[in-house]
Amino acid sequence: MRILMIIPQVFYSTRGTPISAYHRIRELISHGHEVDVLTYKPGAEPPNLTARIYRSHGPHFVKLIKPGPSRMKIWFDVLLFFNLIYRLTRRRYDALYAHEEGAFLARIVGAIFRTPYVYDMHSSLPRQIREWGFSTRQWVVDLFAWVEKFSVGGARVVVAISPAVEQVARSVRKDAPVVVIVNHYESPPGSDCLDGAAVRARHGIDPHARLVVYTGSFVALQALDMLIAAAPIVRSHVPDVRFLLVGGEKEQIDQLYALAQKFNVVDCFIFEEMRPQREMAGYMAAADALVSPRVSGINPPGKLFSYLASGKPVVATDTLVHNQLLDSSSAILTEPTPQRFAEGVITALTDPVRSAQVVAGARSFLNSYCSAEARRSAYRSLATLLVGAART
Repeated sequence: MRILMIIPQVFYSTRGTPISAYHRIRELISHGHEVDVLTYKPGAEPPNLTARIYRSHGPHFVKLIKPGPSRMKIWFDVLLFFNLIYRLTRRRYDALYAHEEGAFLARIVGAIFRTPYVYDMHSSLPRQIREWGFSTRQWVVDLFAWVEKFSVGGARVVVAISPAVEQVARSVRKDAPVVVIVNHYESPPGSDCLDGAAVRARHGIDPHARLVVYTGSFVALQALDMLIAAAPIVRSHVPDVRFLLVGGEKEQIDQLYALAQKFNVVDCFIFEEMRPQREMAGYMAAADALVSPRVSGINPPGKLFSYLASGKPVVATDTLVHNQLLDSSSAILTEPTPQRFAEGVITALTDPVRSAQVVAGARSFLNSYCSAEARRSAYRSLATLLVGAART
């Protein structure tokens, strides 16, 4: 099929939705589909991608858009809307494939051009409005709840990135045709260019020191402040512990550095700005434990499956964002408090038997839940539903 993918994000960038969209494109192409991309003007060139990328024309005003909902993003979506109309006048597509609020645009424009669309649903739109602090006004939350209902209601297929997101889609529309495709990716080309020893050497970390690694964005939603608050407790039990956090922006790093100073643990923290995705396997290999302190949301962190595949024990909060997929057999799950999270990290660093258990459990989870055949089956279901839609 000929597919136009709508990505209302800074694409390409090494954060949640853009990474998910990048791998979705690669997988669709690997299954024999032709994919074009329509996205915002800002963004880097994605590595090793054969898809044609069309960037929105129009007055963009800024070159940087912060993650999460924002008023500037609404303007970028308006430009995307008109560029979508233009793109469909230039070429006929069998289907539109829209991420997040792009599904709202796809339903309107798709109806005009009689083109079915896929809604790749990463979370709940009204929930994002609250959790990202975009607005506390009920009418704003209700508006985005309507946008979500409108988007799910017209979709020929909803791709949900997790079971909890699937439940949201079905709560909006009971008969919604949903295919769950989690964000578990194959390592990108060149991912073996950096190993764990090189990562430790880069940051002057002793090869024998106990290292806790976090990869991903530094936005408040990730609860890295809780990790820093847990650090003094961890250090009291593991004196040589170091924490390496990679993926932030300078302003975010400055804030976390100040917080580490407040807790008197700045000497055991290393903060690094965003690095290429191909290096993340090396960062994970350098770790003795990997952490995900996030406490809110229904969309599992994109890094979670890479964590599980790393062969290192994973410590995560026992909240819906994680426990919709994981249990105590595959990760060290803790209550979302500094004390309990610290205890989980200490276990991962000092209890080799427990660590080996969760590493083996993570491997079993991936083999059953994220096997290559399960993923192929999900894409076959997606194609079948779309082909049927195209014929109606």
